[in-house]
Amino acid sequence: MKNHTDKFLLGFLGFGIFLYLLSMFYGGDPSSDFSGNSSKADPDVPILDTSTILPLADTMETASDTSIIRPLADTMAVLEGEISPENYTLNEETASDTSIASPLVDTMAVLQRKISLENYTLNEKTATHLKLPTNLEEISGLAMTRDNRLLAHNDERGIIFEIDYQNGSIAKSFQLTDMKNPVASDFEGIATIGDQIYLVTSSGRLYACREGAAGVSVLFNVYTTGVGRDCEIEGLAYDESKRALLLMCKDARSADMEGQLAIYHWSIDDKQLSVDAHTVIPVAEFSQHIKGKKFQPSGIERHPMSGNYFIVAARQGAIAEITPDGQVVAVREFPAQWHRQIEGIAFAADGTLIVSDEGAGRKARLTLYPVSDSQ
Repeated sequence: MKNHTDKFLLGFLGFGIFLYLLSMFYGGDPSSDFSGNSSKADPDVPILDTSTILPLADTMETASDTSIIRPLADTMAVLEGEISPENYTLNEETASDTSIASPLVDTMAVLQRKISLENYTLNEKTATHLKLPTNLEEISGLAMTRDNRLLAHNDERGIIFEIDYQNGSIAKSFQLTDMKNPVASDFEGIATIGDQIYLVTSSGRLYACREGAAGVSVLFNVYTTGVGRDCEIEGLAYDESKRALLLMCKDARSADMEGQLAIYHWSIDDKQLSVDAHTVIPVAEFSQHIKGKKFQPSGIERHPMSGNYFIVAARQGAIAEITPDGQVVAVREFPAQWHRQIEGIAFAADGTLIVSDEGAGRKARLTLYPVSDSQ
């Protein structure tokens, strides 16, 4: 009996040692990065999707060459700044297929450029113009989601649309409602923060909700900012570096703001206006670059690459670039024949400038201006 027991214990111990060695071989140190250096999780760094890692691990069990491992290493080097687009020759002698490498290099090249307003030609030859469905005739603000989908809204009702900006079709729509009908107000801007969507009214009231499925009604929260006493608000954007929503003033309503434009900062953490954190710019700083003496904003967006703010003005048919501290970098006019009333502005992941025009009795439009390669 004792002999059988000893054999059982010996077998169990051997099996345990086998499992331990197997885990050491495949598992490694979970607290180490790819280079073997111990590291703690950084909350500001995106977490890798394991749906990509697991198939790779399964493949590596059956692969003995480096044809799979090398592309991953090259990609990681690009992301970490060790390799730039210039390191890729992309010719027939060094690459058998550039269909995968070319888009990566093109995207990295755009991301590494410091893009300004001067990098957009704003002419009809390079632009793409899309007519929108009739229920978007009064399109107002635009906003891009974190997964590069375009959202828009109308002026008078709390209905949010997802637009396919490749063809101008509506992918879906959902509405903000606490009863049966969508909320009615003078909505003048939209912004996204993670899975949250914000709408702003001309009086500065903010509506916050989560994205809904097609045809669904969603609940919302309302925040009163109080800026409507001083300014008519037209335009909303999010500045991630400040963790604040940007409320764009169109026209001054108080004597103190006469002849000036203001951008108010609303903290998403404190859920209130940031104390003494609004930017004031004389209107003349804009109007001196265009015809007339006014500049009345209708939309604002933060550029995803430069961090500067881009502001469109419907009545002047113009667009301006300013720094976050209010320095005017450039002001230009759009081609008048293409833009009846510019209301919204957004940027695609590749830097493409997207603006929306109200229909003004006809169909509304989206216009896409790509980043110029020659500048």
